[in-house]
Amino acid sequence: MHHSAMHDSKTAALRGRRILITRPSHQSAAWQQRLEAEGALVDSIPLLEIVPVQDAAARQAIKNLIMDFDQFDHAIFVSQNAVHGAFDWLDDYWPQLPLGPRYYAVGAATARAIRQRGAEPEACAGDTMDSEALLSLPTLQNPAGERVIIFRGQGGRPLMGKTLTERGARLDYCELYQRLLPTPAQEQLRQYRHIPDATTLHSGETLENFHRLLGNLDAEQRRALLTQPVILPSQRVADRARALGFTNAVAATNAGNTAMLAALQDALSAGDC
Repeated sequence: MHHSAMHDSKTAALRGRRILITRPSHQSAAWQQRLEAEGALVDSIPLLEIVPVQDAAARQAIKNLIMDFDQFDHAIFVSQNAVHGAFDWLDDYWPQLPLGPRYYAVGAATARAIRQRGAEPEACAGDTMDSEALLSLPTLQNPAGERVIIFRGQGGRPLMGKTLTERGARLDYCELYQRLLPTPAQEQLRQYRHIPDATTLHSGETLENFHRLLGNLDAEQRRALLTQPVILPSQRVADRARALGFTNAVAATNAGNTAMLAALQDALSAGDC
């Protein structure tokens, strides 16, 4: 029983390696445990904070959409945060979920979150259910005159809504949360005395925050963090990282932990050859 040397270097790729992770504190535990199980040393500096919208007018807008939830034909959830935020509201106003809307999830973890809250998302092939894949589903090909609600954070990506509107859908956004840069992040990064073997950034927003904070570091630390591998959730975000000056940007196939881990192992085992 012997594996190929290639396989061995990959399974051991993280052993003793130092990885900087940047997920919101309430979402980082599973990712940290996954990396530690591979033998990595993990440092966590959350670069994103997810906060429910506070503003009274914004909360009233959410409530109005939730009250009308049975009027929608399609309900799209862009993230686990969108699922939890939406269902917290729905539970308040709909003791029983109305039969009207079909449910859609961007990403496998989002689909799981919908199931955990007692609804069944439209079937999708594997875990490739990004916005583009979702837009190719038969039920969304001709939504002319149908009502679509997209649950998301403030200032999400416009692609999906724009495409559905072009196809004739009547679209509402229900914006449930804000993404903020946590106040302690700058000081935590400045105090960070290590050069990690890689940094994982699970979203485009996290990348932008990281880049903004690097501008306030001393030149040596900034250069180190720009040249070490950064693992990103898609080709689109990796391209953006290169444009921002990250010289070793690695794209995972999606933002799920399994895909991010595979990209991280690739990046670190490539360095061993």
